[in-house]
Amino acid sequence: MKILVVSQNFYPDNFKINDVVKEFTLRGHEVTVLTGLGGYTTGKLSSRYKLFKNRKEVWNHVNIRRVRTITRRKGPIFRSLNYFSFTFFGSIWALLNREHFDVIYVYQLSPVTMAYPALIAAKKRKIPILLYCLDIWPESVKAMRLKEGTFIYSLIHKISRYLYRKSHRIAVSSQSFMEYLHTVNQVPYEKMDYIPQYANDSSLAIQEQERAETRFVFTGNIGYVQDVETILLAVSKVDPAFSLKVDIVGNGSALADCEKLADQLSLNDRVIFHGRQPAEKMHEYYQDADACLLTLKNQNKIGLTIPAKLQGYMVAGKPIIAAIDGDAKVIIHDANCGICVPASQAEALAQAMVDFMNLTHQEQLAFGKNARAYYESHFTEAQFIDKTLQELESLDVLKKERSNNEQ
Repeated sequence: MKILVVSQNFYPDNFKINDVVKEFTLRGHEVTVLTGLGGYTTGKLSSRYKLFKNRKEVWNHVNIRRVRTITRRKGPIFRSLNYFSFTFFGSIWALLNREHFDVIYVYQLSPVTMAYPALIAAKKRKIPILLYCLDIWPESVKAMRLKEGTFIYSLIHKISRYLYRKSHRIAVSSQSFMEYLHTVNQVPYEKMDYIPQYANDSSLAIQEQERAETRFVFTGNIGYVQDVETILLAVSKVDPAFSLKVDIVGNGSALADCEKLADQLSLNDRVIFHGRQPAEKMHEYYQDADACLLTLKNQNKIGLTIPAKLQGYMVAGKPIIAAIDGDAKVIIHDANCGICVPASQAEALAQAMVDFMNLTHQEQLAFGKNARAYYESHFTEAQFIDKTLQELESLDVLKKERSNNEQ
């Protein structure tokens, strides 16, 4: 198949879609990616793409088509301009481009408007779209403190409903998303399927030796939704008689506030902030951890999300101590891979950490082995690629049958 992938974020930024399209090409498909100019991490435009340079590239046999985007920089205004510019210039590209494609795959992070160029390309070429939904809209704008009933929220709701309903198929990363999309955006259930995110295989040597100090790790984005504050409050409630360390690895909008809270709670001897680390170093933190921490606020439907770090923890074969609701809670329970308490409950999370430390070493290891086994049954890259390509191939077959019937 000739697949057009639409994703505002792509190489050189580090997103999972990079690996997905490489795997598509390894399986014999011709892939073209419509994307922006990068700079997600730095907020700046790389010199590689200044002055209209490298708008067409080939990377790992993937054809890349870059459209102009306004750099993110800092603050909500530039972030909004960054989103709008990709939608606008991507739509122009979709109108003017003459390349042939069989199907379109939208890797839908935030905002959902990144799907607009795909809809234009689909209508022009009469080809189907598979949209992979990782963030549900308009729910995601509530994290930006935008309330229901306002004019802007209502407008975003109408746009979201239009884009989801116009997509031929939707795959969701969390099962609860299907109910939300059906109820809020009137997407028929029969148009949707569940394809959970995968984690790259990174088997680690199991820490067989017991040690006096228990080490916990939290990795990934440190935003307000990720609720790292609850981890800090929980640590402050654990009796000093328990020897523990918490490594917090990542960056984000709430990092400064979390560091300030840790100081206020006098946690500097127990909590270490490592900042953002390169992907190749993450195995070191997992290797040294006895358990991984998972938290997510449940102030709205975003709390239903399965954070990608859950799969990362499971592939590393680590027990999971969580304060979370939604599908992630169900997975931890089904996998029997840790201890889960309600979201944002610091007292309960503190008790969960104590309960884990009171387990025997073999009981702790059993949680980790269960996590790894569940990953191998549900969250491998091969399973993700298989299901995604099955969806795309089914759409391609239906398109060809419809075309033959019209002739």
